[in-house]
Amino acid sequence: MSTTGANNISLQRFAKASLADRATTYALDAVRSIGRLVMRRVKRTADVVNSEYNLLIWQRVLTARAWTKTNDLSEFLIPPNTAQELRKVDNQICRIAAQDYYRYRAKALGELIARHADSKRIVELGTGYGYNLFSLHLDHPEWTFKGFDIAPNGIATGREVAAHFGLSDKVALDRIDLTDASDINFAAINGEVVFTYFCIEQIPYDVRKVVDNIIAARPKRVINIEPTTELLNLTDPRDIVSFLYIRSVDYQTQLFSTLDEYERQGRIRILARERMPFAPSIHNDGFLFCWEPT
Repeated sequence: MSTTGANNISLQRFAKASLADRATTYALDAVRSIGRLVMRRVKRTADVVNSEYNLLIWQRVLTARAWTKTNDLSEFLIPPNTAQELRKVDNQICRIAAQDYYRYRAKALGELIARHADSKRIVELGTGYGYNLFSLHLDHPEWTFKGFDIAPNGIATGREVAAHFGLSDKVALDRIDLTDASDINFAAINGEVVFTYFCIEQIPYDVRKVVDNIIAARPKRVINIEPTTELLNLTDPRDIVSFLYIRSVDYQTQLFSTLDEYERQGRIRILARERMPFAPSIHNDGFLFCWEPT
């Protein structure tokens, strides 16, 4: 099956959302987050994550097998969707359609990883079914990718997608438990460029353990792209919305302070710190730390 379509994905410019639009949306989002905090505080345990992702999201994708109904990989990854929401594009909040945002994101993510990776072999931890890896393939077909996840339905889905589009030699998926230092697949990241993308957010009570396990595996370089409360500016209304959302769904809040601590201890060297210029919603910014074990 064809994997073409990458050449049609180009960085687009979108108009900034109005102040009234942003204010109304921020207020509604904040109310929903406060409601979660008051009515049913989420505790992000392994069972909760498994039920949300493996048994719900990835199971649904695997069952639907939408990739078998598309002309190419790009169409599968970016299906027609004209529903407009506030999203972050080039560091400004715009009201744009999902399909336009994800075309932009495919290009922007490829440029971001290329800028920090210094390698044509990329490993993603917490890959789900490999959406990011397949997206990166569109922009960098010469690269090879390995994705690891704990969810069986995610791994099965990614393998089927790769086989369907003839990419099994380019995109491979396998299982890993990032909280288990004895997991044999940690050996696969030795000497490799590794990234996480909104993965460690799901394991808020094991952040330090996971970082320790990654360091012990001796990757060449690590790129963590994760949301957090640590680096938010709470004088900014949008950052207040993000803070409330992250706390209401119990995402991690200590990754970047842990990495800063480990740099002070001489265990790692941080190469870059930056805030992501793109996000799919108003409350889910990612921050990037690029680092290497010393």
